[in-house]
Amino acid sequence: MIEYLGYFAGSLTVFSFLPQVYRSWQTRRTGDLSMGMFALLIAASSLWMVYGALNRDWPVVLTNGGMVALNAALAVAKVRFSGSD
Repeated sequence: MIEYLGYFAGSLTVFSFLPQVYRSWQTRRTGDLSMGMFALLIAASSLWMVYGALNRDWPVVLTNGGMVALNAALAVAKVRFSGSD
């Protein structure tokens, strides 16, 4: 039962980033987004993935895999649209 709580919490965490990713790619405006923040979040989430894998804690692995993907998408948008802000 506790594992399902982890999956649910992780899903909410990942889905909370979707509106920002969508908006950034749609509007091509990323001037206020911090590349340093994305670098730290990607590094932290990657380490959490390793931690989760070593402990066989799949909600942690999946949540942080989603976070790496979405933060990477925002970082790519930041680089790609940096001249259009």
